[in-house]
Amino acid sequence: MLMRWDPTDIQHFRNDMSRVWNRMRDDWNLDDTKPRTHLHQIENGYMAEFELPGVDPDLVNIEVDEESISVKGTFPASPLEQDKREGEEFQAVVGFPTEIDPESAEAEYKYGLLRVKVYKATGRRKKISISNAAH
Repeated sequence: MLMRWDPTDIQHFRNDMSRVWNRMRDDWNLDDTKPRTHLHQIENGYMAEFELPGVDPDLVNIEVDEESISVKGTFPASPLEQDKREGEEFQAVVGFPTEIDPESAEAEYKYGLLRVKVYKATGRRKKISISNAAH
């Protein structure tokens, strides 16, 4: 059986595939302006890794609070401009499943990989006594 071909079918298909790809890219964090990130659990804390090849670590801003790490900076510009990420600002935020101690944060940059180590917050407990109240 022959079917009549409609040229707009191809355009609809392309639009559908574009939507699928964009959704997948967002879900999988494949945005080219965001560095790839990895979160690892270590003893008593976490290590967050950010892939920042060619980025000057002195120009990277790292902020840590009880819930997350935020890393901001700019990919280096190149005279060749082959990589579309170059010269663009980036920001990456990694959240933690448990509260951490921001004062424990340590950062190291080596071979294009920024590693930020943080340790879990130690719950400070206070022992209290019950006062003798009249019933």
